[in-house]
Amino acid sequence: MAFQPQPTITSTGIGKMVVILKTDPDDEYVQQSAHFQIEIERSDGSRKSLRGDLVPHITPAQRQGLMDFMASLRTQAEEEIL
Repeated sequence: MAFQPQPTITSTGIGKMVVILKTDPDDEYVQQSAHFQIEIERSDGSRKSLRGDLVPHITPAQRQGLMDFMASLRTQAEEEIL
């Protein structure tokens, strides 16, 4: 009896994308991080999730833009909440 051939599963689309930006002020410096989660739709109807550190996947200009955004958001939060 022969082995049954298995279908090739390919990526067919991108589903949800989530980006998590964190900033945590410390006495000495501000710790920042950026992570991602991307849902990949596959030809067999399944979904695969990729997660990881966002920084290696963005340009220095994009990184600086995210850092500026978080600094601005922190300032706004301090002004409006405190």
